[in-house]
Amino acid sequence: MPTYEFKTQDNEVVEVFLPFAEHARRVKDDTITLDDGRTAKTFWNANSKISTVPSNYPMVCTNAGVHPGQIKEHMEHLRSKGCGQVNHTKDGDLIFESKGQRKKVLEALGMFDRRGGYSDPAPTHRTANCKSFNR
Repeated sequence: MPTYEFKTQDNEVVEVFLPFAEHARRVKDDTITLDDGRTAKTFWNANSKISTVPSNYPMVCTNAGVHPGQIKEHMEHLRSKGCGQVNHTKDGDLIFESKGQRKKVLEALGMFDRRGGYSDPAPTHRTANCKSFNR
């Protein structure tokens, strides 16, 4: 039986085991009424290995995060770099809402994706112009 994740209004992620037919009956416009009466929206897990599909967002990034005590300062720094509102988890990890936001924030922080594809954050130095030391 498939497992679906839903996020409640108080940001609790709830796993629900539903047969396909019951999912089709109970979930309307990505919203479900849970057994306890609360409503929740479909939550697309951000830990997928495919980096270009919309279902990967929101994406949690630990490497670009900060210590929890530095979250406010980090948010101000990102705003000053033109990144707008960027949310953090309580642990200080960054939460990217879209591919465009991810690219903008990582470039503002001087970071890049070593396994990225086209339009992903890339290094700003030009390694092709470096002289080889293997002469």
